[in-house]
Amino acid sequence: MNTLRIASRTLRAFAPLARSTGFDLMQVRTKVTSAKKAAPKKVVKKVKAAPKKVAKKAVKKVVKKTAKKVVAKKVKKVVKKVVAKKAKVAKKVSAAAKKRVAAAKKRDVAAKKKAIVQKKKIAAQKKKATAKAALIKRRAAVLRKKTAAKAAILKKKTAAQKKRAAAKAAILKKKTAAQKKRAAAKAAILKKKTAAQKERAAVQKKKAAAKAKKDAVKAKKAKIASSGPVRPRALFVSQQAGKGMSLKQMSEKFNTLGASEKQALVNQAQKNLAKRNEIRKSLKKPATKYALFVKKNFATAYESAKKQTNDKKAAFKLATRTLAAQYKKQ
Repeated sequence: MNTLRIASRTLRAFAPLARSTGFDLMQVRTKVTSAKKAAPKKVVKKVKAAPKKVAKKAVKKVVKKTAKKVVAKKVKKVVKKVVAKKAKVAKKVSAAAKKRVAAAKKRDVAAKKKAIVQKKKIAAQKKKATAKAALIKRRAAVLRKKTAAKAAILKKKTAAQKKRAAAKAAILKKKTAAQKKRAAAKAAILKKKTAAQKERAAVQKKKAAAKAKKDAVKAKKAKIASSGPVRPRALFVSQQAGKGMSLKQMSEKFNTLGASEKQALVNQAQKNLAKRNEIRKSLKKPATKYALFVKKNFATAYESAKKQTNDKKAAFKLATRTLAAQYKKQ
C-alpha cells in the first residue's frame, strides 16, 4: 500500500514537468516553422534582381542553409533553455520527490515499526491470553483435582461412617439379640421356676389335701374308735392290754370265760355300738336340696327311662338328665 502511494505521488509530481516540456517542444516547433517561413522572404528580397531560374535555385539553397543554421541555433538555444528548465524542474521535482519518498519511507518505516510494535503487542496479548488460559486451565485442573480429592475424602469418610454405622448396628443387633436371648432364657428359667413352683405347690397342695384327708380319716376313725370296741372279744382284748399276755393267751382266756362274764362284755359292746352309730351319724354331712329331690323322684324317672331303652346305663343317664331339667324348672 505504501509503495503504491509513493508511486502515485511521484507521478503527480512529474505531471507538471511533462506538461511543461511538451509545451516547450511545441514552442520550438512553431519557432522552427516560423523561421522556415520567414527566411525565404529575406533571401528573396536580396536576390530580386537575379534571374528567375537562378534566383529560384539560389534561393532554395540559401533558404535551406540559412534555415538550417537558424533552426539549429534556435533549437540549440531552446533545447538549452528546455534542458536547463528541465534540469531545474527535475532538480526541484527530484528534491520534492526525494523528500516525499524519504517521508514516505519514513512513514513506511514508522508504519512498519508500528506494525511490528502492534504485532509484538498482539503477540504479547496472545502470549498473555495463552498464559492466562493456561493459568486458568491449570487452576481449573488444580480445582478439579482438589474437588476430586475432596470428593474422594468425603466418599471415604462417608464409607467409613457407613461402615461404623453398620458395625454399630451389627453390635447393637448382636447386643439386642443377646439381650433378647438372655431375656428369653430368663423368661424360660422363670417360666420353668414358676411351673416348678406351681408343680411343687400343686404337689404340696395334693400332699396337703391327701394329708388332710388322711388326718380327717384318722380323726374320724379316732372319733369312731373313741366309742370303744363293739364286739365282746375285742372289748376283752382291750381290757387285757398291758398285762403282759399275748393275743393267743388272751383268746384262750376269753374262751374260758363264763356266761355271765361274756354277757357283760356283750352288753358293753352293744352300748359301744350305739355310741358309734351316733358318732357316725353326727359325722355325716346334711343332704342338699338337689340330693333330696333326686332321692325322692329318681325311682319314677328311672322306671320311665327304662321304658324308652333297654340299656341300664343309658336309662340311668336319661333319668339323671330329666331330673336335672326338672330341678332347674322349679
